Amino acid sequence: MVINGRNNLTSLDYLISNMVNSTISDDLLAKIAKKMADNCWLDLKPLLRSGTRGRDIVYRPDVLKDANIFSLCGVPDDFQLGGGHYPSGPQLEGNRPFFKRCLLANNPTTVYNESLRVLIHKSDINGAIKLMQRHAPVRADATIACAIIFICSRYDYMAGLFLQLYTRNHHPLDSDITRDLCEGFLEEIKKFNPPYNNTYGYSFCYPSSHGIKMPPCAYHCYMVSGAFKNVCNKCYLWPCARRVSQML
Repeated sequence: MVINGRNNLTSLDYLISNMVNSTISDDLLAKIAKKMADNCWLDLKPLLRSGTRGRDIVYRPDVLKDANIFSLCGVPDDFQLGGGHYPSGPQLEGNRPFFKRCLLANNPTTVYNESLRVLIHKSDINGAIKLMQRHAPVRADATIACAIIFICSRYDYMAGLFLQLYTRNHHPLDSDITRDLCEGFLEEIKKFNPPYNNTYGYSFCYPSSHGIKMPPCAYHCYMVSGAFKNVCNKCYLWPCARRVSQML
């Protein structure tokens, strides 16, 4: 973003040059920082290093809440303590402090990824649900993820409730968009190197409440489809949830 095209003064130039200018309000500087953060969190790094005021501006919840941190969350090692799935030896902080600041600001991307970390590496399914629920039913990805986790943990009544909320606020369960979200959830789980212990195989329970019931073709499609992705859209959610329970 360019503040002054003639002088080619960028947002970052303007912010850093005004860190010691008391006539520029923190709120105005924060608005500019927010625009930068919404583009990419990496754009905030020079501001963090500019001094105390710059750091305080960056760490404001209104700046971090909607910050674009997809690149930070692309690899779990980048935001987990110690830089590894199962850290040992010296505990290097890395990007974890910044990630935690975003988590405190209720950044949706941060909350989503932290819930997966808690689910997979802490084996805390209730803690994961509590985190994921923060952005359901407003966000489709969080809502369908909550429903799947509830299915795995035998909370079938709550699973039915969240699937009902999903269909009311977002998309039909047999839509291509829902299938894409489910496949995305599986891929996100894989990034965390799940143990594939089938921990929740025995507690798996598909809901039969809130107008939700087992698709009649679920078992048939699952048995005859061969490859996992060949099941139809009408019953895709069932094998997806089953797959998640096997991965955990």
